[in-house]
Amino acid sequence: MSESDPAQARFLVLCAEALVSGAGFQLQLSHPSAAAGDLERIRLRPVRLQGGERIQVVWRHRTRDLTQNLLPGEVPSLLAQCVGSQMRSATLLMPQAHWQLDFNRKGRGRLSQHPLRAVAAPAGPDTQAQAHNRAKPRWLDLQQPAWHALGVAQAGRDSVAQLVPAMARKWRQINHFVELFDAALRTSGIPPGARVRVADFGCGKAYLTFAVHEHLLKQGWVPDVRGVELRSDLVEETEAIARRLGLTGLHFHQGDVGHAKVEPLDVMIALHACDTATDHALHHGLRAQARIILTAPCCHKQLRGQLQPPGVLKPLFKHGVHLGQEAEMLTDGLRALLLEAQGFDTQVIEFVSLEHTAKNKMIQAVRRPQANATAQALAQEQATELMAFWGVREQALKALLERTT
Repeated sequence: MSESDPAQARFLVLCAEALVSGAGFQLQLSHPSAAAGDLERIRLRPVRLQGGERIQVVWRHRTRDLTQNLLPGEVPSLLAQCVGSQMRSATLLMPQAHWQLDFNRKGRGRLSQHPLRAVAAPAGPDTQAQAHNRAKPRWLDLQQPAWHALGVAQAGRDSVAQLVPAMARKWRQINHFVELFDAALRTSGIPPGARVRVADFGCGKAYLTFAVHEHLLKQGWVPDVRGVELRSDLVEETEAIARRLGLTGLHFHQGDVGHAKVEPLDVMIALHACDTATDHALHHGLRAQARIILTAPCCHKQLRGQLQPPGVLKPLFKHGVHLGQEAEMLTDGLRALLLEAQGFDTQVIEFVSLEHTAKNKMIQAVRRPQANATAQALAQEQATELMAFWGVREQALKALLERTT
């Protein structure tokens, strides 16, 4: 294919404009010719790294993916070499338009403009095309190879990744978690460009672990993310995906929070740890000096058998469902107060569960930049008063803290 082809020349000009515009864009080269060998497609998008703005190039081969982070000025020559000769189709998604370049059998290019599609901006949540031309914000980039490997995305029209329909709900939940994580991260005082050490206990299929890694990398932090899971088959599967995709700063290990070695952390995540396992996770985060603790408690059993509803409240709590709800509220309320007594700003917020369960609560705790002895003493006093009011003799996190002080 000659660069004199008008359609190709115009497309390369559009790509050059996208590179210097500073706006978010996505570029994909597909439909390889014989000259491409086992190369199947090339994806490009802007990223913000510690060293500045870069263009991430993912070379997808038949059996492996290779990733490069190029300076914007290095990209035009790459495109000139690949567009038309190695790749006979190219898609450019920009905030203003969606451009498509295709070559026929004679090597003649045809450039067309399609209805607008939303494109991920490198410094914020991305967007996905929705029905009725309405775009919804998303914090993660569905075009990342990890989401295809995890079964969240599939090849769609023009080889642009599309959401697997059955994963739509989970994709919303994953993005919602990243939104909460981002808010905590930006109030934690961890400076941009710094290394962020994360442990995700009970990570399961590791959707959130991969999401945290992608978000840290995209926003300019240096990820050091570790997924911890008891099931060896899941550990092997997720570790294999991370290695195949060349994701540095992301690893998976077999284990659980109750037996994990305490090492310094910036972020501790533990979702759906059953009953007092949540307390052990919180205690681990405290001992690891984590700045951020995110837990979604499950199965509040410890306090239910201890509750002694006082006086006038007894008729209300003679119903088991009410007693269970109160045990859940009291358990998580005490956990939040005990974290505040350790120097955290704590919120108990609604979080849509990743699992098929009605549990939808998250404890989000961010360490205060400066200690507040008065606030910490008040939180400890309130926790003690609540336990006395309800006749609670023992609470796991409180007991763990008393044994380590």
